[in-house]
Amino acid sequence: MTNNKIVKYSKTKRSVYTEIIINASIEKVWSELTNFKEMPTWSRSLQKIEGDFIQNGHTEVHFMDHKGKVGVYKHQLKYFEEGTLFGWSDPFILGITDNHKYQLERISDHQTKSIQSDEVNGFATLFMGNYIMDFFLKSYTEFNETLKNRVEKTN
Repeated sequence: MTNNKIVKYSKTKRSVYTEIIINASIEKVWSELTNFKEMPTWSRSLQKIEGDFIQNGHTEVHFMDHKGKVGVYKHQLKYFEEGTLFGWSDPFILGITDNHKYQLERISDHQTKSIQSDEVNGFATLFMGNYIMDFFLKSYTEFNETLKNRVEKTN
């Protein structure tokens, strides 16, 4: 059973929520999730993060789209808790604000819930909201599954 979903709050505000249970410690999942050097070998979306990987750090986030083109986005890490959380809330495209988080929750010493969520706001959401959120849902679900496979394979 999955709780992956898109919620439409208004014409200009939507969110996507994805989660997966990984059979590994939270420390192991965090280590793999933040191993940006190896990430391009297993992730087809998030390729790497460069810069100051700390609270309020300025970063460049490299994402690959479904056509194989890598876009680089500058983000400030507004959300950061070592070992459990990182994310940003910055303008994305056409004035849409992207509020993206990667979060880990300890279930037990050998199980971790990995949550990837996003919220978009902005006028262009009226026209592009469905397309963006469908793409995010598919991309985040795939990322979560490949992260799970990667961690459990190396566990």
